[in-house]
Amino acid sequence: MMVSTILCRLREALLVLFLLPIDCFKFSIPATRKEIGASPLPIGSGHYGIYGRGQSAKTKRFVVEGELSSGRSTSLEYALDPKSAEARELLTGKLGISEEAYAKLEDLAELVVEWNERLNLISRKDCTLEVVFGRHILPSVALIGMQGWLENGEICSIFEEQIGSERKLDIIDVGTGGGFPGLPLAIVLPQVNFLLVDSVGKKLRAVEEMVEELGLDNCATYHGRAEEMTDLNPDYRSKFDICVGRSVAALPKFCFWISELLKKDTGSLLYIIGGELEEMVQDSTLAEVEISSILGGDKQYSDKKAILFGQPDVTLIADASGEKKIKRGSPGSNKKKKRQRNPNDTQKVKLVKGAWAKRDNSAPKQRGAENFRRFSSD
Repeated sequence: MMVSTILCRLREALLVLFLLPIDCFKFSIPATRKEIGASPLPIGSGHYGIYGRGQSAKTKRFVVEGELSSGRSTSLEYALDPKSAEARELLTGKLGISEEAYAKLEDLAELVVEWNERLNLISRKDCTLEVVFGRHILPSVALIGMQGWLENGEICSIFEEQIGSERKLDIIDVGTGGGFPGLPLAIVLPQVNFLLVDSVGKKLRAVEEMVEELGLDNCATYHGRAEEMTDLNPDYRSKFDICVGRSVAALPKFCFWISELLKKDTGSLLYIIGGELEEMVQDSTLAEVEISSILGGDKQYSDKKAILFGQPDVTLIADASGEKKIKRGSPGSNKKKKRQRNPNDTQKVKLVKGAWAKRDNSAPKQRGAENFRRFSSD
């Protein structure tokens, strides 16, 4: 009886302990503002990370001079109203985009917000017109400001480098997701062919609907994995002048996926990414430019950067990645085939215990009356 009472009291104590407010358990450790993408605070301002039950690393709170505050979303930090004069000046003034293309970019932002209510194309947190335009469309379009060189040495956009007027440039967007960066680029570069690739069919169907509503005739989609494209269709091998991507996977893995798709020697990879690069990758870059630097000015428009690689370096990174192709069969190939029994096979099939055996129709019928004899009682 005593043991039962003690256990009951212990259970009640643990329950009360678990339900107490989180502030009763908080303890402070130094934290950097870099963890939430915010600007540095003055030394000695008393900023500490507060941790407790029920909080994840992504929702850390910060105390600044004794006041509890939440880390601001980086999406909101880079939001930009497409109707503002600042946005129009950035794209039409600094990047030279036409008014017609700018109007379509505004339409794209509205379509992404609408589709995101039905389907998680991008993060549903803070998915507003301003966030979509500033966080997703602006960095994508900024890629046209990456510089390349024509054969005569003249500086030009990377998308015009070594491309004559006789043929269109072929660009592939691997891991396009909600259509970034491929869709905005297809709007501002109507003279270029785009293929948007993703393995998630529902996202790709939404992208196809947006392509149709925007009236883009230079944009196609492909449902599947990039690393399997050349195996399923050899025409894709060494087909593309440029591959673009945005934070799809670690760069060594991404290079492995797309290495066979780029044109030999002349192909390029243009990748949007944040954070630090692996040393092997860093040594292979042709250019590494902050998105904000491309747009110019003192304002921080993005926390991402654009990295440019040549095809030979992409192949070297892919070879050193340690990745290997996983052989996947065609649809339906994994289904078990029903074993066809040879009618001439007289070998008796051994049945498991309790299984129903098929009746042998060649055996004589046993109706129970063939050998019947009537016996009299006399």
